Amino acid sequence: MPFECRLVLLFAMINLMFCGSVDAFLGFGESKELDEKERQETIERIEDVQNKLKLLQEKLKALERRKAAEQAAQRAATAGETIPQTPVQVNWLPIEDTVNYPGDFGIYTYLLFVGNSEDVSAVTALEELILTIETLPTNNNPESLSNRFLIPVEKPQSMVDLGRQPYDYKLNNAYLDRLQLRDSLPKGPILVSLQSPLDPYAAGDLPGFLAVSIGQQKPQKALQLAKVWHNQETGRLQAAEGHPMASLFWDLLAEAGSGQVTRFDQRLLMELTP
Repeated sequence: MPFECRLVLLFAMINLMFCGSVDAFLGFGESKELDEKERQETIERIEDVQNKLKLLQEKLKALERRKAAEQAAQRAATAGETIPQTPVQVNWLPIEDTVNYPGDFGIYTYLLFVGNSEDVSAVTALEELILTIETLPTNNNPESLSNRFLIPVEKPQSMVDLGRQPYDYKLNNAYLDRLQLRDSLPKGPILVSLQSPLDPYAAGDLPGFLAVSIGQQKPQKALQLAKVWHNQETGRLQAAEGHPMASLFWDLLAEAGSGQVTRFDQRLLMELTP
C-alpha cells in the first residue's frame, strides 16, 4: 500500500479513536460515573488525539501540495507550456550524485537512512520524517546562518519532472560510509549536521559532526525535534566550545529529555529514546 494511502487510513483510524474517546468522556455507552482521575485521563487522551489529528492534517496538506505540483508539471509538459515554479520540496533541498554542494548555509543537515530499504517500518519512519520537515513553519533566519535539510534523491530522468524524486539509497550508503555510520546507529532515519557540505566520495579527515538517530518517535515529538534543527543559527554554534554542533546537541537533549550519547573525537553520536 502506498505511503499516502497508509497515512489517510491512519488519519481515519485516529478520527474513529477520537470519536470513541469523546463518547467515553460524555458517558455514552458507560453506566458508571467517572471519577476525577478518570476524567482527567480521558481529557488528556482527547488532547493527545487532537494533536495527532492536527499533525496528520498538516502532513496531508504537504502531500496535496506535492501532488498538485507533480500534476501541474505533467500537464505543462503535455501541453508544451512553461512549467509552473511551484516547489515540490519544502524546507529541504535535494542532493544527488552529481550535485553535493547545495549552496551557502549555516548548517547542513543530511537526512540519511540506516538499514534495509525493504524494511517497511523503517522506510515508513523515513517518509514520515520527510513529511514532518515539510510541515515546519517558515522562519526569517538568513539562509547563510540557518539550517538546511538535505535529502539524497535519484537524479531526475527528465528536465520537466518536478515531482519528488525517489530516495537514493545507493547515494545514502555512500554518505554513511564516508561518515563511518553504517553500523554505528540503530536502523531507521538519522539526521547528520555539519558546518560545511560533505562530499560523500572524498577522502581524508572528517569534519566535526553530530549524528542523531531519531527512532520511532511519536508524531508530535518528531515535530518538536525537527523544529530544533529548523530554528538553529550558526552564530550560536560558533559561540559554543568543544564541538561545532554543541549548541544543537544541548537543545536536542533538552527537547528529547533523554538519550544515549557516544563521542569519538569530533564525531558525536546520539540515540534518542521514543
